[in-house]
Amino acid sequence: MNAQIQTVTGAVAVDAIQLADGHEHVWIQPADGVGEDARIELNDYPRIRQELASFKAAGGTLLVDCQPGNAGRDTRQLRRLSAETGVLITATTGAHQRKYYPPDSWLWSASVDEAAGYFISELTKGTRESLTEESGVEPVRAAIIKIGYEGVIEGQTQVLMEAAAVASRQTGASILFHTEMGRNVEALIPFFENHGVPPQRLYMCHVDKRPDVGLHRELARAGVLLGYDTFGRPKYDPDHNVWQLIPALVADGLAHGMAVCLDFAFPSMWRSFGGEPGLTFIQSSILPRLAQIGLDAATIKRLTAQNVANRLAWMR
Repeated sequence: MNAQIQTVTGAVAVDAIQLADGHEHVWIQPADGVGEDARIELNDYPRIRQELASFKAAGGTLLVDCQPGNAGRDTRQLRRLSAETGVLITATTGAHQRKYYPPDSWLWSASVDEAAGYFISELTKGTRESLTEESGVEPVRAAIIKIGYEGVIEGQTQVLMEAAAVASRQTGASILFHTEMGRNVEALIPFFENHGVPPQRLYMCHVDKRPDVGLHRELARAGVLLGYDTFGRPKYDPDHNVWQLIPALVADGLAHGMAVCLDFAFPSMWRSFGGEPGLTFIQSSILPRLAQIGLDAATIKRLTAQNVANRLAWMR
């Protein structure tokens, strides 16, 4: 039996994923009390639906939504968007950076057991907002755990990381990390190994903002998945950074350790909102360039579909 991925509309086979955006934000409705500097609003349903339909029409299969609960997520909207456009979407539990939460959010004073129980429940029973729907409607289950990691393991961040480790051990779900430009990602492998979670369940995002080829080789060899998402962000000089990392790691036999992502959380990056470059940037720009630098079709599919799909399937 093929490994399965839990999407917002049900389980699908890993093999069904042909093209994925490995780190995306599909819906964000910030809670009251979130500071203006952290208020990202991505909540115009018709425009979002239009963008997803374009992604699907261009051959897109899956979007990994990375907004956890209490920080603007609404899995009911994700399910509706997925059902109406045909784009598969996965939901995320866990915790983002503190700034994305209202001041009184319970998560930031929770114990390890309380947070772990919450994560496990969202993975196995359903996300909190979807559990409130009328009877007869199947709750939406999360597929992965997120941790907002700023480079220091202390305080409540450590509590939430320990809770994520508990949830990963119990369910087999992977853990996805927001990193601050890859800062101190070296500390994550030993921390989670000490808490019973192998590197093969760790998915480190935004690490191409720290384009240290030696570090990336070390992480990929250990089994970590590296999320690259600066392709459409000129300020991070993708030509001299991410586009140098990919062929270097492929040449070392590490194509299994990378995932192509966009991370377009701001409406100004969506064509349906009048911005650029849009979710079809993978199809229009990244796929042709991967071929241009000499990658074969099998390697391209690993980078743009299989690697992230394999991490979304729980490891028992």
